[in-house]
Amino acid sequence: MPFTFSRLPSSGLAALAIAALLAGSPPAAAQTTAGPRTIAYLDLGRGESERLCMNEVRAGLEEAGWSFDTQLKIEWTDAGNDPARLVPLAQELVARRPDVLIATDNPPAEALMNATRDVPIVMMGPTNMRHVLDAQLRPLANVTGVSVGLSGQFLLKPVEVLLQAFPQARRIGMLSNGSNMRHEGAKGLGPFSDMLRQAGVEGVRVRFPGEAGIAGAWDELARQKVDAVMIWPESAVFLGEHARQALRVRLPAITTHSWFATRHGGLLSYGSIGRVSMCGRGARYVDQVLRGRPLAELPVEELYEAALVVNLDTAERMGVTLSPGVISRADRVIRPGERTLAPTADAHLPAR
Repeated sequence: MPFTFSRLPSSGLAALAIAALLAGSPPAAAQTTAGPRTIAYLDLGRGESERLCMNEVRAGLEEAGWSFDTQLKIEWTDAGNDPARLVPLAQELVARRPDVLIATDNPPAEALMNATRDVPIVMMGPTNMRHVLDAQLRPLANVTGVSVGLSGQFLLKPVEVLLQAFPQARRIGMLSNGSNMRHEGAKGLGPFSDMLRQAGVEGVRVRFPGEAGIAGAWDELARQKVDAVMIWPESAVFLGEHARQALRVRLPAITTHSWFATRHGGLLSYGSIGRVSMCGRGARYVDQVLRGRPLAELPVEELYEAALVVNLDTAERMGVTLSPGVISRADRVIRPGERTLAPTADAHLPAR
């Protein structure tokens, strides 16, 4: 079974739950306003994971009593997979003064936090808001929501799994996005330096400059003769291309998003499995903000859901052998010939 860790001060969780129960239907002011109130979502790209997330937000708000016919609307702005567009897009969104801003990944979250100090921001997954929280995870600024690992504990485990899966590996590729500010803020091998050094393994960092540079980055990893690859965590929009390129050059790889292995045919994943659940939890925060609840009364929920997925179908196609120990401890094993889930969603939001 997947390991689940959720941290929220008990008083905060109780207060949030009680407030949601007592709130009943949306306040009269929301019902009589001249137009629908706006929830503005900023993201890097309009991928399948993001569509499912927004569907869950919508469903959660409808369950809380809100109507998307008359009371609410979601405006989805994406950067077309170009991180350089996030800052100006965030500024444009803030200038339109929406009622709530939403972010589900670190780069757009960073852009929104830098763009406004007063419009409420609800996070659903980002890990880069520790600096705006107190020791009890209460907001010190205009930011709250659900986070998957504020302390960064989910980062190191995939590399540990990779080393266990390939105990003979001596060179591990570190694949990062050169357009991702969070990636570029990490020098050298980033948070993985100590682990690799203690394991006696050399790390080789290769950057890709956005989606167009992914194939070239995998060619470089192959040229560097790495034994396996850790794909640094970021938006899910690049997962499919990473999986295709890893298979093309026959390099085993792991990342933190389960869709890499379950939907796109990547070899290994260890990390996030609960995006839909996470976005449903995030909808509760949006509900409370819309009802006028002060953010200081809505402590962040730190959620960590992780599972190990092993795709033996991909292992067979790559011609690699995984250690039996890693296979035996997997939460899900995809067998040769097994059909994985197709990345489709019936999104309520308008097409791009």
